[in-house]
Amino acid sequence: MPLPTSWNLPHYFYDNLTDARIDADIATWLPVTQAYAERYKWKIRTFTMPEEVLEYYEYGETIDMVGKKTMHYLSYLSAMDTQDTEVQKKMGVLEYLSIQLSELTLFVSQEWKELGAEKIRAFAESPLLAAYRNDLIETANSVQYVLEEAVERALTKKSRALGIFGLHEELRSSFEFPWTDENGVEKKLTEEEIRAFAKNPNRDIRRKAAESMNSVYLVHQNQITLGNLYTGIVKNWSSSMELRGYKTVMSKRNISEQVPDNVVDTLMSEVQKFYPLYQRFLRAKQKHLGLPELYGFDVHAPIFKIEKKIPYEEACKTVIEMFAWFDSRFGNYARDMLDAGRVDAFPKAGKRGGAFASYDKGLESFVLLNYTDTVDDSFTLAHELGHAIHGHLAQVQKSPVYDAPLVLAETASIFSESLLMEKIQVTLSPEEKLELLNQKLLDVFGSIHRQIMYVSFERRVHEHIHAGGEMTYKELNLWWDEESKKLGGDVVTPILPPEKNYTWSAIPHIFATPFYCYAYSFGMLVSLALVEKYKREGTAMIDDYVKLLSSGGSVPPVEILQSIGIDVTQPAFYSDAFATIEGWLTDFEKSTQ
Repeated sequence: MPLPTSWNLPHYFYDNLTDARIDADIATWLPVTQAYAERYKWKIRTFTMPEEVLEYYEYGETIDMVGKKTMHYLSYLSAMDTQDTEVQKKMGVLEYLSIQLSELTLFVSQEWKELGAEKIRAFAESPLLAAYRNDLIETANSVQYVLEEAVERALTKKSRALGIFGLHEELRSSFEFPWTDENGVEKKLTEEEIRAFAKNPNRDIRRKAAESMNSVYLVHQNQITLGNLYTGIVKNWSSSMELRGYKTVMSKRNISEQVPDNVVDTLMSEVQKFYPLYQRFLRAKQKHLGLPELYGFDVHAPIFKIEKKIPYEEACKTVIEMFAWFDSRFGNYARDMLDAGRVDAFPKAGKRGGAFASYDKGLESFVLLNYTDTVDDSFTLAHELGHAIHGHLAQVQKSPVYDAPLVLAETASIFSESLLMEKIQVTLSPEEKLELLNQKLLDVFGSIHRQIMYVSFERRVHEHIHAGGEMTYKELNLWWDEESKKLGGDVVTPILPPEKNYTWSAIPHIFATPFYCYAYSFGMLVSLALVEKYKREGTAMIDDYVKLLSSGGSVPPVEILQSIGIDVTQPAFYSDAFATIEGWLTDFEKSTQ
């Protein structure tokens, strides 16, 4: 029987958008939250016994699903048709409701603050509250940064009134990039479409795509807008840091990721030590391409075209076998997901681009793809199923500690890709294997080195503005150029002068989630450590791997990794990871000789 290729949403959620149960479920959201507020307002601050805290958490568990099912269902419908106005209307209702609910529950952080960090930490050590230990530790660590309720309410309202946090995405999505196709027809392309040409084997097309990007981003008005927008976001972050008393410009992010400041500092300094590896890769890439000069638009170029096509059914079979070879539990879950209609496989008109895995406590995992029979697509399938398995294994945790921190969120996905690499490369020609290695190195350096370069740029700008400095878009361009040259050295020949190096302005994360990018670097390094652990220990490491994924967010990242023999606080962790990368790089360099 052929595998389902579309989501079977009615089986898990509602019959359709007009299902009366949707409005009925939405209608329960506000009164349930009001009942919660009435039950615990003025009470949290008086907790003295672990039994009281346990009852609080258990009550929260009973209402955790309220609204969750509806929100996920609507988000899936929206992904299937991004232009469906009826879905957007329903989502607008939920968005308005969520604002009301956040107002109703503002008292929670206030009361935990009043209870005090010392008492909260004492509760965290109670055996009765073991399942919620990490949530209590997180709460204890964060209460010192909670301001008075009136101030918190004012800051929330100010944040909403500013309305700048989605402006970057909105502005970029409005950009249209000029393009003339092979038939001489002039078009306007989206940024996603124009960026896709970076991997085109034709250098003239890559150059033309870069010039098209430049023509839009270098419009003076766009430069001014993006520069002012970014510095405005940085100033808002700085004011929050100052008001709340965070130690450094990055402390807010580090606390949310449960990673100590010193560990993040070690991560950044250790990765920067290995910037020369990236420069070696660029030189080898230049040799492979046979170019007298390597430009930015050449970095992601293919060396060989991988002709191999992998139809969807074949990819599913290969990935299931790969997971089953590693551990039967993983193979069985991947097969169940595919059989049950929880993977939407193919591109459709109006469907969201890219790929994602969605999972939440109490709900089944779902995966969206836009599968087109390429080898890359088969790796995307393995990647997203890795996420889904992570979400499935973490179901043993309670709701407050279900989600893994972002620094561990990519662990299972990247590890799954590594497993598939071992299986699929035996089916490729020597040239295709080399191209796969090229793509692997691009991915590794992009996830580790480039993300740290982003954060280094961010930290420099944030520290400057926090100290009272001002910046124009030209200065931002210059600083970005300086950080880029620290990473790439002098290997890449610039096509723009330093004062026009606008690339920072096209990176969504530095606008929407400051300092988020180091999570990618951390996650990739952990995945490399797991691969090496698997090579050393074989199947003996599987229990440790399952322990890691099953922990969700119940244990701080550094602690759970140390418990399975991976110590991210030690330089050896980084030297081992980069030794692995250097081995791949050496193979890549040898192939040019």
